[in-house]
Amino acid sequence: MSTAIAEQIKTQFRGIQDVKFASAALQTTLTSRNHAPDIVVETWMNSRLYVYLVEEPPKTRHIRAVLKQNTSASIGSLFLIDAALLPADGYRGRLPDWQDDLRVMNRGAIYAFSDAEKDLRLIQVNMDETARRGHFIVWHTIDFPFDTVSVRRRDFQTNIRGSWHIGDIASAKFKRRISEERARQRFHYRTKQTQALADGPPEQISLAYLALEIEVGAGQEAVKEAFRSLARKYHPDVSEHDKDEAEKRFKEVTSAYERIKSHRRWS
Repeated sequence: MSTAIAEQIKTQFRGIQDVKFASAALQTTLTSRNHAPDIVVETWMNSRLYVYLVEEPPKTRHIRAVLKQNTSASIGSLFLIDAALLPADGYRGRLPDWQDDLRVMNRGAIYAFSDAEKDLRLIQVNMDETARRGHFIVWHTIDFPFDTVSVRRRDFQTNIRGSWHIGDIASAKFKRRISEERARQRFHYRTKQTQALADGPPEQISLAYLALEIEVGAGQEAVKEAFRSLARKYHPDVSEHDKDEAEKRFKEVTSAYERIKSHRRWS
């Protein structure tokens, strides 16, 4: 890892109000025996975060080993990936296992850095699964606001199965913005791909789950809660969104909910 890049990112961490200190660790690699980080961060809430700058594709077992080692000491893990290793903006297709693992870890995105022409930038690479299981649409958010740090324990059921301390650098405001953009992306994708949701074929029922912004095959309570949340958000009488868009989204989530209920034979 370039010392210059580590120093620049360390400096950005030091500029965040939540951060008490940030220091560069000894130069290492993700696959090193002790999994030493590139940057160590501590917040004023006494949360500690280890940051790994990744320039080569990691293996799932190494990601899990880092999570296990750090969590045992109540330390959060954050992976910043060289953007050159990730799919380009607009990519559609499958993801390598390690990218899927990191996507799940960060709720549908991977944090990345780009050092093109010595101009360091942090990027959020968003990865949304399409109706075709295992296939994704990738879109980049290049104006990532690097202004907060938090560490939370989360449970995972994927290849990195376990309960781990995960670092996060996206603010609540930014997450709301991405959530709304993700909803628009899904809406336009579905509109382009199909004019209506239909009962029966699994790939079309999957679109209904995507319309509710939940995992395909989610249980009845999760589906009901997702519908209620989105119905409140997009009801034309109360929505803060453009009226036409709100009406379209409200009709879409209502239709999706009814189709899932019919398909699953829920009352």
